Amino acid sequence: MQNNFSTSVNIIRDCDKNFNYFPTPNGKKVVTQLVSDFKNGLRCFNVIGSYGTGKSSFLWAIEQSVTGKKRYFETSFLGSNSNYGFIKIIGSYASLKSKLADVLNIDANITDEELFADLYAKYHGLGEKEKSALFIFVDEFGKFLEYASQNNPEQEIYFFQQLAEFCNNPKYNIVLISTVHQNIDSYSYGLTNLQRQEWSKVKGRFREITFNEPVEQLLFFLSEHLSLSHKGKINTKDVETINNLNIDAKIFDFNAEYVREISQKIVPMEIISAGVLTLGLQRYGQNERSLFSFLESTDHTGLEKFNRTSNPFYNLACVYEYINFNFYSFITSKYNPDFAHWASIRFALENVERSFNVKIEEYSKVIKTIGLLNIFSGKGADLSDQFIQTYLQLACGVNESTYILDQLDKKHIIRYRNHSKRYILFDGTDLDIETALMEASSKMNASFDLIQKLKEYFTHEPILANHYAFAKGTPRYFDFKLSEQPYSQIPKGEIDGFINLIFNENLNEETLFSISSKQKEAIIYCYFNKSAAIKNYIIDIEKTKQVLSENSDDKVAAKELTSIIQHQEVLLNHFINENLFAGKDVTWIWKGEQIDINSKKEFTKFLSTICFKIYSDTPEFKNELVNKHKISTSIHTAKKNYFKTLIENWDKPDLGLDEDKFPPEKTIYLSLLKENKIDPKNINAFRHSDDFKTSTFKPLWEFCDHFLTSTKQGDRRISELVNILELRPLKLKKGFIDLWVPTYLFLKRDDFALYREGIGYIPQFSHENTELLSKYPEQFSIKAFDIDGIKLDIFNAYRMFLQQEIKEEITNDSFIETIKPFLVFYRTLNDYAKNTKRISSEALKIREAIAKSVDPEKTFYENFPAALQYNILELKEDKSKLEKYTIALQEAVRDIRTAYDQLIQRVESFIQDEIVYEPIEFDGYKTSLQQRFVFLKKYLLMNTQKTFVLRLDSKLDNKKAWLSSLAQALTGKALDKFTDEDELVFYDKFKNMIFELDSLTEISKKDIDDTKEDVLSLKIDSFNEQMEPKIIRISKAKEKDIEKLKTNITQYLSKDKAVNIAAITKLLKELIQ
Repeated sequence: MQNNFSTSVNIIRDCDKNFNYFPTPNGKKVVTQLVSDFKNGLRCFNVIGSYGTGKSSFLWAIEQSVTGKKRYFETSFLGSNSNYGFIKIIGSYASLKSKLADVLNIDANITDEELFADLYAKYHGLGEKEKSALFIFVDEFGKFLEYASQNNPEQEIYFFQQLAEFCNNPKYNIVLISTVHQNIDSYSYGLTNLQRQEWSKVKGRFREITFNEPVEQLLFFLSEHLSLSHKGKINTKDVETINNLNIDAKIFDFNAEYVREISQKIVPMEIISAGVLTLGLQRYGQNERSLFSFLESTDHTGLEKFNRTSNPFYNLACVYEYINFNFYSFITSKYNPDFAHWASIRFALENVERSFNVKIEEYSKVIKTIGLLNIFSGKGADLSDQFIQTYLQLACGVNESTYILDQLDKKHIIRYRNHSKRYILFDGTDLDIETALMEASSKMNASFDLIQKLKEYFTHEPILANHYAFAKGTPRYFDFKLSEQPYSQIPKGEIDGFINLIFNENLNEETLFSISSKQKEAIIYCYFNKSAAIKNYIIDIEKTKQVLSENSDDKVAAKELTSIIQHQEVLLNHFINENLFAGKDVTWIWKGEQIDINSKKEFTKFLSTICFKIYSDTPEFKNELVNKHKISTSIHTAKKNYFKTLIENWDKPDLGLDEDKFPPEKTIYLSLLKENKIDPKNINAFRHSDDFKTSTFKPLWEFCDHFLTSTKQGDRRISELVNILELRPLKLKKGFIDLWVPTYLFLKRDDFALYREGIGYIPQFSHENTELLSKYPEQFSIKAFDIDGIKLDIFNAYRMFLQQEIKEEITNDSFIETIKPFLVFYRTLNDYAKNTKRISSEALKIREAIAKSVDPEKTFYENFPAALQYNILELKEDKSKLEKYTIALQEAVRDIRTAYDQLIQRVESFIQDEIVYEPIEFDGYKTSLQQRFVFLKKYLLMNTQKTFVLRLDSKLDNKKAWLSSLAQALTGKALDKFTDEDELVFYDKFKNMIFELDSLTEISKKDIDDTKEDVLSLKIDSFNEQMEPKIIRISKAKEKDIEKLKTNITQYLSKDKAVNIAAITKLLKELIQ
C-alpha cells in the first residue's frame, strides 16, 4: 500500500508541496487555543513537543489554512478578506537576531529598535492594521536557545525578551510562534544562577502550548493505518475482554469510550500492547515519525513477520522485541531514564534460560510482559495476579500462566508486591521483606509529631489563583501550611494567602468556625476529620525506613525498600490530595462558613473569590514583567529608562516616545499610565475626572494621598508607604511597588518636600534619586506642606523679603523658589563668613540654623524664629511682631553676608593706621608700601621676606585679591580662609615683617616725611658681638603713647645709671631681634 507520508517537513522548502496531512484532534485543539489567546491579546506562543511529533508539519498546515490553500484548521484569527504575511525561520546554532536580520535583508549590526521598526514596516505594508496579520514562525527554536546559552547569554536573552515584548503588543497583529523539543528552562544548562533567572523570564513572555500528541492520538494514527491493512478475522470477544482488563486495572488514563472505538481497528495489536508501543516510541523514538517507521517495518520484530501461531495478538512480548531490536543503542545507554528496568528484564531473561529447560518462550513472555508493564503502566495501576494471568492467556497464548508464575516466583526471578499490587522482576536478596516489615510494625512507637512528619513527606507547590491573576494582572499564590491549630499569620512577600490543613481530631470544629469568621487575612482552613488514617500511612513509611536502616548493606533489599518508601509517599500524598478536592473526610471553612469543594479546578476558582474579597483594592495592572515579586535585570534597566524618560519628558505627549519604536520603557509607560488615563501633564484634571471615579487605580491613589496628607503632621519614611502597599487590601507585588511609588511621588512632587537620610532636603527630582528612592525607600522621607494660617503668612513674609510674588498656597516649586536663596546664600559664603564669630548673636544663630538645616520647613517655621527670640504662636497673634521678625531676619542675613567685607575693611584700616599712617585709599597705600622698599637690600632677604616683597610689588589691582595674597605670604592662608584668631596673628606678623624690611632698606631724608613719622636708627654692639643697625619708623600720631610708656618705664628705673642703661639695652636687643 502506498502511503503519502513524509518523515520530515521543511516550512520554507515545502510551503508549496502537497502532503497528506491528518489534522488530529490535538492539532485542532492547539489551533483553537492559539486563536482564542490571539483574540485575548496574546501574540507570542511556544509550541513544545518531542522529536517527531509533527511540529514542523503543524506550522506548515497552519500556513496552508491561514492562506486558504487548504482548510486543515479553522484559523479565524481575523475576519474575512484579511491579509496575511509570513516570516519563516528554521533554527540553527546562531544568533536569532542575526538570522532574523538575514531574512529581512538588513544589517545584523543595527539596534534592536531598528530591527523591530523593519518588522513593523513589513506588517504595516500588508494593509489596514485591523485586517492584517504578520506571522513569524521560528521552527527548531531550541537551536537558537542552545547558541544563546553558550554565546553572550545576557545579550541574546535580552533580545528574546525584546522580541517577545514587541510582538506581544495587542494593538498590532504580529504573531510569533516558535517550536521547541523541550521546556525553555531545559536549555539553560551551564548558565549562572542569575543568568538562569533571566532565562526563565524569556519563558514567561511566551504562552506555552504542549504539542506532544497524546497516546490516544498516536493510537488514532495506528488505528487508521491498521484498519486499512489488516485482513484477518477479529476475535471481538477477546478484544473486548482485554479492553476491560485495561480499564479495570487503570494501566493507562485512556477514555473508555475511545478505547472501545479504536480497539477493533488496531488488530492484530490489542489496546495494552498498542498503548505501551506508543508510549515507548514517544519516550525512546520520535513519536509519529517512529510510529510510521513501525508501521512500515519489514524486520522480524515488526507487524508483518511476528509469529501469529503462538501469539493471538501482537502483544507486549512482541513490543519488547521490536523496541529492544530497533532502539537497542539507546535503551542500553546511560541516557535512557529506564536503563535499570531494561537491565532487570535482560537479567531476568538470562536467569530464565539458566533455570528452565522447557517452555522457555512462555517464561520469557511473562518476563517481558511484567517488565514492560512496570516501565509504562501508571503508578496506581492494579496489576493483580488475576490480571496478569488473564492477559497472558488471551494476548500471549500462555495457557499455564498460574504454574509459570509460581515457578518464576520459586526461582526468585519474580515476586509479587502486596503493597503495590503487582509483580516485579526480582534481583535477589536474603531478606524476607514482608516478614521484616511485620516485625518492624510491632516495634514501632506510634507516638510522634504528626505535623512534623507530614511536613517531611507531604509536598505541594503554592497554588496560583488563576482567575484573579487573569482579571487583575497580579499573580496571587497560596501556600500550604500544616498545623494542629488554626494558622494565623499575615501573608508576606510572594505568598498572598494560606491553605491551612489542620490535623487534630481533638479540635472542636466550632472553635475553628469561630476563628475563621474573625480571620481578616486570605486564609482558608481545611480540617481533616480522620487524621488517624494519615497517621497509619506515616507509620507504614517509618517502619519501612526502619527496615531500610537495618539492612542498608543489602543493596538489593535497600533498592526494593527505597522503592516501597517512594510508593508509600505517593500513596500518602494521593490520599491527602484525593480528600482535599473530592473527599468526604475534610471540611473546608472560609469566613466562618463551610465551603463545598468538589475538584481542584473548583478550589482554584474559589481561591480567586477569596482574592477578590481580601485584595479588592488591587488595581488592574497587566504587565507580567513588572507585576511580580522579583523582576529581571533587563526590566530593572527598563525601569531606570522609564524614570529618566518620565522626569525629562513628562510634559511631552507619550513622554516623547517614538510611536514606531517599542523599547521596554514604553511598555511600562503604556501599561502604567497611558492605559489608566493618567496624564503626567495634568494630574489634577485626572484626579477630579469621571475616569478617576471608575479607575481601578482609585483606591491605590487614595491610599497614597492619605499617606501624603498624614505627613503634614511630621515627615514619614517612604518605606512606611511601601509597608502599607504590601498589605491587604492592596498587597501589591514588589516589582509594581518599586515602579509605582516613585511614579506617584513624581506626579505629586509639588505637594511635599523630599529628604534623604544623611543629605537632607532634595530640591529637585532626578532620575538618579528616583531610582535610589525605588531601591532604598527607607533612606527617604517626605513632608507635605501645611498651608494653614500663620505658616502661609510667614512663608509670604520670606517671599516679600526675597522680593518674590505672594502665594495663596505652598507648592514644592514655590517652596524651592523660597528656600533656595537661603541655601544658595549659605553655600556661596566663604569659609571666613561661615565660621567667624565677629557678627551679631542673632546672625550667629541664623547662620547655624541654615548650616544645620535638614528640614527646610522646620528651619523656616521653628529655627529662624527661635534664633531671633520669637515663636510661631506670638507671630500668629501679633502681625506687628511678624514685621519686626522679618526686619530682624534681614539684618541678621545682612550681617552674615557682609562679614567678609568687614574683615577686609579692618585689614585696610590696620594698614592705614599702623603702617602708612594716613587714611588713604587702596591705590594710595599700595603705592606707598611699594615705594617704601624701593632701596631694599634684596640680596639680604630670607625666603619669607622675598615672598612678601613679591606679593607687595604685585600688579594686582583688586583690593581683596592683593590683601589676600599678603595674608597668604604671612600666614599661609588666604583671607577668605581666616579664622578670628588668624586675623590677630596676621596683624602681628605684618608689623614684624615691615620692621624687618625697614631695617634692610637704605633710607635718605628725602624718603621721609617728618611731619608724619619719626625714623630712628638703632645699632647696639658689644665686645662679644655686633648687630646690624635697625630702622624704626613710627607715626607722629603715636607720640602720646610713646611718652606715656616712657613715663611708666621711668618709674621702675633704679638710681644706678649704668644698671638702667644695661637693662634698657638688653630689652631693646630682645625687642629688635
